[in-house]
Amino acid sequence: MQDVLNKPSALADFPVVLHLPIQWSDLDAYGHVNNLVYLKWFEDARAAYATQVGVEVVPTCKGIGAVLSDIECTYSRQLKYPGHIYAGVSAREVTISCVKLGFRIVCSSTGVPVAEGGCTAVLYDHVADKPVAVPEEVLIAIEQLEGRFFRNRSSNSESP
Repeated sequence: MQDVLNKPSALADFPVVLHLPIQWSDLDAYGHVNNLVYLKWFEDARAAYATQVGVEVVPTCKGIGAVLSDIECTYSRQLKYPGHIYAGVSAREVTISCVKLGFRIVCSSTGVPVAEGGCTAVLYDHVADKPVAVPEEVLIAIEQLEGRFFRNRSSNSESP
């Protein structure tokens, strides 16, 4: 897995892009990449994004990390072995305790998008067993990475 400097134009609006191989074990009985593999690629991209904005991928001793409240994927084309994909991720919205991310998977050989999706990552204190507010330093890092502001954060049902 690697972060990509020369990303395809279909991922121009995605600040974090990974270049990943399609592996033989990714295939289903029909020889296509299994649907769940796309979600794994989303998660790989989400972990890379979290690392870049200073969110622990594995909860720290304080017990604070990001947990998924939902994830979705819309498939538009099939992928087969062998090959590579690009997985892009971008913040769509930042609320009090959540970051909503958007994903796009692009076929490396054609540059054509093959799937899109999104998720809601909730910052969560595992010791207190409740959501926590997105820290200011994480919000600043997201804004710098995205090149836009999320200062008008709306509240949501998961607010601390």
